Amino acid sequence: MIVAIGGGEVGLNETYEIDKFIVEASKKENPNFLFIPTASKDAPAYVKIIDKLYGELGCKTDTLYLSNIEVDKEEVNQKIENADIIYVGGGNTQYMMKVWEEYGVDKALIRAYKSGKVLTGLSAGSICWFISGHSDSEFIEGVENPRPIWVKGLRLIPYLHCPHYDEPDRVVFDEFYAGQLTDAIAIENQVAIVWNNYEMKVIKSNPDKNAYRLSWTDKGVKKEVLN
Repeated sequence: MIVAIGGGEVGLNETYEIDKFIVEASKKENPNFLFIPTASKDAPAYVKIIDKLYGELGCKTDTLYLSNIEVDKEEVNQKIENADIIYVGGGNTQYMMKVWEEYGVDKALIRAYKSGKVLTGLSAGSICWFISGHSDSEFIEGVENPRPIWVKGLRLIPYLHCPHYDEPDRVVFDEFYAGQLTDAIAIENQVAIVWNNYEMKVIKSNPDKNAYRLSWTDKGVKKEVLN
């Protein structure tokens, strides 16, 4: 199962109902929870927030650090194998995917999906499960004349993707998406889609927010609200 979260301030409990669903989905009393904060370059404050939240929800928490340290690939695989829930944090998607490829995290996560673990994440941690996603990585890195880019994911959910769909800097997504042959899933903050055996449903922490399915037609972008 994959729970792809569009966004929301975790420290302010904006995704709390979704977080509770994730823990319950593991079907374990005290699930082993693994946080992968690569996209934030292992930001300590972010790790602390996630550790506190999921610890309070009854998880035995652990973190997979991949930035600015020597990494043992065997330990990477072991941590992923031991986890019941794997949560990927937000940040720079492009950086994250490059680091994952270097250490084989991408392949380990695909194996984790096939073995039935609960995979989840927010923003970059949502993009990574799709074919490709609308990313602000160039803005995060501070490159000259930054622009939104497509960043390839693990292709476990067979759609293109836009997180934070209700934020001002994502209003360009419809235009950015134009002409694509593959449908896209756009998710607003405080909303998640649950992908399970090719079935998709929507869960929310905020009933006023939505997720959408976009497709390109000869009349332009067609958009439907998902339930």
